[in-house]
Order: sequence, then structure tokens, then C-alpha cells
Amino acid sequence: MTSRIIRLTVGQLSLTFGMFWLVMNLTVALDRHVFAGAALAGGGLVLLLWRRIRLPVRPVVTGSVVFGVVATVVGLVVRTVSTGGMFGWFESRGWPFGWLSRGGLADTPDGAHRRAVADGWGTDLMRLVADVTVWAYTGLVLICLLGLVVRAQKAHRIPERAE
Repeated sequence: MTSRIIRLTVGQLSLTFGMFWLVMNLTVALDRHVFAGAALAGGGLVLLLWRRIRLPVRPVVTGSVVFGVVATVVGLVVRTVSTGGMFGWFESRGWPFGWLSRGGLADTPDGAHRRAVADGWGTDLMRLVADVTVWAYTGLVLICLLGLVVRAQKAHRIPERAE
């Protein structure tokens, strides 16, 4: 009973926050914001409808966690570089949220770049947690959709006649 209440609470909060994120970012229209909001809303909906979906819990949860970690690591391929102020150079990696970053300020653009490289990478833990969460919710939705498609194909398969 307690796990059901937790699942429903997390599902409702995820659905609400995902929809809120989508509405608040309508004017921004960046693909990363649409993706994050849709993933949270979709994952929340899956959690709310879990009893109707009727898939095995352990493989789905394991697959979602693995998907979240792997996709977060793969997301490091996305690189964003920006300059700002009076010669600032900033680089971040990660998608949808740049959680690995470095930056520097100097008197010249080249000096700012050299300082950023010398200072090394820093990790933003909150963005990392958000990134893993969004990707895990995406994995949850994709695994459940795949499970439902496989179940539907098995149900509609015509049995072969034994002759």
C-alpha cells in the first residue's frame, strides 16, 4: 500500500512538473526544454497508469536506470561554447542540461580560453541529477511503449494450425 502511494505521488508530481515546464517554456521553444518537459510528463503518466500497463517491475526499472545513466554519458557529446562579458569563455557538455562545464575570464579572448582550459572541468550536481532523471523517465516511457507493442503483437498473432 505504501509503495502504491509513493508511486502515485511521484507520478502526479512528475506529470504536474512536466506540464508546468512545458507551459513555462512555450516562448523559449528550445528542443531541450520540450524534451525535458515531455519526458517528465510522460514518465509521470506511466507511473499513474502503472496498474493498467501491467509490465514486470524489475526489468522496467532496471532498464530505465541503465538507460538514464548511459544516455547521460552519451549526452556529453553535445558541446556548447559561449563567450560573454569583456572576454569570457565558457564551455559546457551534456544534454538536455549542461552539467559538465568550465570557463574563464581574461583580458583577451585567447587568454580566457587558456584560463578555462587550465582551470579544468567542474560538475554541477543538480544538473547532473536532473539529466539522469529526465533520461531515466525517457527510458521508462520507451520501455513501456515497447512492452505494450510486443504484448499487442502477441495478442493479435494468428495461431498456426497443426496439420
